[in-house]
Amino acid sequence: MTHNQRKLFQNRYSTREFLFSRTDSKKHGKKAGSVYPDPDELKLNELKKEFPDILFGRSFIDRAVDSLDSLSQFGAMVIQVDDLDETENDHVTDTLTDTLIDAARIIDAECKSKNGIWGQIDGNMVGCVFPGVSETVCLELADETRKKLAELRKETVSIGIASYPALDYEKASILENAHKALKHAELIGPGSNVSFDAVSLNISGDRLYQEGDINGAIEEFKLALLLDSSNVNVHNSVGVCYGVLGAYEKAIEHFEEAVRLDAAEVMVLYNAGLINILINNNDKALEWLIKADSTGDDVFEVAFHAGKLFFDKGELKKGKLFLEKAVQLRPKSGPAYLYLGECYMAAHMIDEAVSAYKKAIKNNPNDAASLSALGYLFDVQGENPDITAIFCQQSIDIEPENGLFRNRLGRLYFKQNQLEDALHEFEKANAFGYDSMEFIEKIQNCLATNSHR
Repeated sequence: MTHNQRKLFQNRYSTREFLFSRTDSKKHGKKAGSVYPDPDELKLNELKKEFPDILFGRSFIDRAVDSLDSLSQFGAMVIQVDDLDETENDHVTDTLTDTLIDAARIIDAECKSKNGIWGQIDGNMVGCVFPGVSETVCLELADETRKKLAELRKETVSIGIASYPALDYEKASILENAHKALKHAELIGPGSNVSFDAVSLNISGDRLYQEGDINGAIEEFKLALLLDSSNVNVHNSVGVCYGVLGAYEKAIEHFEEAVRLDAAEVMVLYNAGLINILINNNDKALEWLIKADSTGDDVFEVAFHAGKLFFDKGELKKGKLFLEKAVQLRPKSGPAYLYLGECYMAAHMIDEAVSAYKKAIKNNPNDAASLSALGYLFDVQGENPDITAIFCQQSIDIEPENGLFRNRLGRLYFKQNQLEDALHEFEKANAFGYDSMEFIEKIQNCLATNSHR
């Protein structure tokens, strides 16, 4: 591969190629900043008939927060009815309502016995706060709530628990923290109790990351590390966020700390490799990627990037092995077949290269690099010149400012003695940074000679 060909691929790395642990459940609830809806967004349901004085939405949250103002310790729970199997229940709405009412009766009794306050947060979710109650007591209350509900019906609830004090959180944050714990419980499965912890924050940070709030995610992950500084997944998550923001040194610090904590975690080893690719430290990147591959976990990204790096170093045999592994792991990856084709072509394995480029185009019909290379190789194989030119022309239609692609089309025209068309392509190639002066001068001399005959 020539220097100019390598330039085609230098900017194809994306910070979105980091491996990020998706710890969050598929359901993310409300968007960040609006975890709880306003009361007028809620439709009064059967709970109002059972509990005429029930507080809804913001009115409940405000009342609960006000009641905590003078307290130095308290706990909170957020309880949600778990998803029902619609295929087994023809009256899902009625069942959901009945389950919520039964859970609310239990919560109401617990609040009366412990001077607590409860209310409805969302359609199938209630919350409660307990003055002077510790996290341990809240966990016991959650267990008791689920046991009592199980005596009444087969449907279940999940419960998120939070306590105050915790880190530097304000008192008003307790219900939101309990809600984050609930999202953590959803991930574990129906009928779960979870107390707010580093994993809860990691899940919350994951949600923010997926919504594009990278800075907000970083703040959640930092808080998670205050709760558990040895959490490998959180260090990786912070590193990914810094990598996406381009703060590579900070990203490296967290990836290296994660590796120190767990030297066999393939996700972190790969990310450490990718971050070094992004700062052009390719030798170090290869070290990390080889370690990632040695874990025994077959990860497409590891094989793909290791193959590309070995190829760029001119170590074609190693590059070929990794890239062949990459296409086995992900047969639908056009870029993997493209790079495998480049590797085969550099090793003069023409038939194998043609096959790889064809598969790259099958996966991505607009792969200009594979179209151009295929046109070039068809010419080497002696195919019909019109066919070879079609592939090369298609590549230019997609990337008209690519000097290499222009040069290849110019060579085809030159072989067919279409000198003016060839000259046009070589001049364009030269203007776009691909040295074609040798052909330009040769054609100009030929045209000058012909004009004097």
